[in-house]
Amino acid sequence: MAGAYNELLLSDTLVPDIFMVQYMPALKKDSISLYLWSLMTFKKGSFSFSEVRSYSVISEDDIKDALADLVANGLLVRESDFKFTFIDLKQIEVEDYIKHGTDSDGIPLMKSEEKSRNLLANSIQKTYYLGYMSFPYYRLIDKCLFDYKFENEVVYSLFEEGRDLKIHFNVQKMYNLASRWYEKGYITKDSLNDYFNYKNRRTACIKLLGKLTHRRLNELDYERIDRMTSEYGADAELIEYAFTALEYRGEIKIYMVEDKIKEWYVAGITTIDKAKIYEEERHQENKAKATKKRGRTNTRRTGKEAGITVDVVSNTSEDAKVNDSEPEVKDSILDMFSGVDI
Repeated sequence: MAGAYNELLLSDTLVPDIFMVQYMPALKKDSISLYLWSLMTFKKGSFSFSEVRSYSVISEDDIKDALADLVANGLLVRESDFKFTFIDLKQIEVEDYIKHGTDSDGIPLMKSEEKSRNLLANSIQKTYYLGYMSFPYYRLIDKCLFDYKFENEVVYSLFEEGRDLKIHFNVQKMYNLASRWYEKGYITKDSLNDYFNYKNRRTACIKLLGKLTHRRLNELDYERIDRMTSEYGADAELIEYAFTALEYRGEIKIYMVEDKIKEWYVAGITTIDKAKIYEEERHQENKAKATKKRGRTNTRRTGKEAGITVDVVSNTSEDAKVNDSEPEVKDSILDMFSGVDI
């Protein structure tokens, strides 16, 4: 009976909660699988590339990509070209805790002792992280408030936007979003209205192009829409007209729409009325060019004008000879018997 139990896999693998909260959302699927499998398999805390490859958990190319992803996200340390060691995530969390300190409520202290700042951090933690927000996000709040000079409402909106974009569990992407807001001057509640106007315009364009192309848009499509709406100032109405102007192309791709919007932008066109005038002028120009081209190539000329001559040979005498040699056709069937009575 004891031997039968030995065949069962009844062991446990400890995975820190901080991995679930802070690291896992930013990882690729293969990276998560490889990390969890490695925690289970290599209890000694380190392993080599050849050891992972020998188990054939995923393909060799995917192993390389997954290991690079885990190193880049601070979960593994590469000791040599072929050896990796686990990073103690709980130790890093404790060191951050000690470095930054906390107040009596357990909220990490910031540069300011103002209660409103701590209330803001506590609200963000409970609303967007279910009460489990790691220290890098507290540092982000600190950076937004004291380096970027964001108003409290703007900081809260930053995390709300991160959730809507499904990046609020990715520390680096949240930092990048905060940096973009700062560069664009979204630091006050009033200036943030410009961002939400842009966001609404972008959302409308995404829905429109998804409907027009009859497919689910991908990340590359979103990037093209971002350029059309932010760099070229296009709205849903202008994009829809660009799509209509391209109907002669058959199956229309979003890159074609972006090219048309960019063409208009370079020509100083940002409204649908000007775009219609521009397209009509282009249509007339193309029509005139086509007519002119036909005029050069399709001019009708006589054979003589074209330098073509044909020798005509008279066959009158030959026809007469043929006629003389042919037998006379009898007028009736009786003439064939030379008038002989039967």
